[in-house]
Amino acid sequence: MGRRKPVAGSSRPSTALATFAVAALLAGVNGCTKDSVVASAGLPGTTIDADIRDVTVRFEYIDAFVSAGGFQYRFFFPDSEPCRVILYNPKGARFVWIGPLGRLTQGELRCSPVGVLSLQAWRNRGPRRSREPLPRSQANFKEVWRDDEMVLVRGRFPLAGTVGWAGGLDSIAVLPDIEDCLGFLERGVASMEFRASGNRPLVLIARNRLCPITGFAQPPPGR
Repeated sequence: MGRRKPVAGSSRPSTALATFAVAALLAGVNGCTKDSVVASAGLPGTTIDADIRDVTVRFEYIDAFVSAGGFQYRFFFPDSEPCRVILYNPKGARFVWIGPLGRLTQGELRCSPVGVLSLQAWRNRGPRRSREPLPRSQANFKEVWRDDEMVLVRGRFPLAGTVGWAGGLDSIAVLPDIEDCLGFLERGVASMEFRASGNRPLVLIARNRLCPITGFAQPPPGR
């Protein structure tokens, strides 16, 4: 038998459509919502209802938790007028998968995150990586701000890209304000290690002591 001729105007589905179809199929099996299908597919430009809570000003950022499509992320946003309006009065807020970290919208208002504090979830959005060997590199940094929950340090973090964060040559890293991190803050230099599984994707390590990196942010403009 000869080959069947293709139907006029037909073509292979795009990778994006194929991804959405797989996500939709899985959603049907697991009983997920339409928004969770969109969120899991991560297609650029798709928009999801957003729930925003625990809004707090830290340093020159607004810290907030954003839930959208069954996923929850913790972001740093710029302390700007559009972001203050959306974050403190979030009725009708939507989350759009666009740019490196997504974007919040509310009518004509736009507010894009400048930092992410959900490194485990952010790492897990990307392709699976081999668990061995554990990549290591040297990080250099200095403290710029702290409160009773976190310490912000600025410096060079070469492995930031392993969790999907660009700009590791000059970034703000978020460390917990715990005793295990004190020695690292005093020295300002440490080995940095990436882990492909577990709840600590990136850690500072020295002399068998670990200090988890819990987030990254762009340095504030003008600093």
